Amino acid sequence: MKNCGAARLICESSLGVGDAVGRLGLPATLLFVPLILPFYFWDRVRQETLIADSIDIDWVIVRPATLTNGPARGDYRHGFEVGSYIWLSRVSRADVADFMLKQLNDDTYAGTAPGICY
Repeated sequence: MKNCGAARLICESSLGVGDAVGRLGLPATLLFVPLILPFYFWDRVRQETLIADSIDIDWVIVRPATLTNGPARGDYRHGFEVGSYIWLSRVSRADVADFMLKQLNDDTYAGTAPGICY
């Protein structure tokens, strides 16, 4: 990043990782994550740890809910308390892309890992 002059790393992870464990809803937490995607989530934990431990870069880790191919709505929720412990949480890839692009010039979540969902 230093050699290229990149100012900030914006990384996509997932709800259900770190302090957002369980926020994908019961079906994902009890079935999909442990039975189908355990290595994916283990890798996400490693990824987030490596980024957070990097002291010389500016970063934001974006944790989207279950991704859909739907159109951008523009009315998504973001922050540290988004998602649901019961209902399956979703968000479109288009809205995640919009949120991630906004993080390039917005310091609100610098050095943190906000979630995003509807």
